[in-house]
Amino acid sequence: MPLARAEDDALVEVGLRVAVLALLALVASLVLDRPVLLPVSLFLLGGLYAAQLAVDDAALDGAAPLVAAGLLATAELGYWSLEEREPCTADPGETLRRVGFVALLVLGAVLVAGSLLAVVDVVRAGGLALDLVGAAAAALVLTVVVVAHRAGRDSG
Repeated sequence: MPLARAEDDALVEVGLRVAVLALLALVASLVLDRPVLLPVSLFLLGGLYAAQLAVDDAALDGAAPLVAAGLLATAELGYWSLEEREPCTADPGETLRRVGFVALLVLGAVLVAGSLLAVVDVVRAGGLALDLVGAAAAALVLTVVVVAHRAGRDSG
């Protein structure tokens, strides 16, 4: 866990509280059937990771692809759990196909994020242009997650 590597004790203390809050938001989303709380938990965890990187002034973190994949897996499995509450008759093998889809999606996220990290490490560029590319990439990832979620919801 990246928080365990944090160099600032105050960040660890605050980080643990934010992590607990994120876990509570995730559990509340699933128990109370409130999909709106699921992104809140992901936002808190992603923000906590970004804050840890900013405070520790880390250049590149090799764990970033795994953190991204973990957040993606949490989102996919959380929404899938919420969708399963609606009564419907699934096609035979639908669950297995969905598990495979989520696994491939997470593996793809690790590969893409790892590749981007390797490219950034080679380029060592900086400045506003790189920040804009990063923001565009983050927006693209969120768009893909939303589109994949809606496509899964519409097909089921």
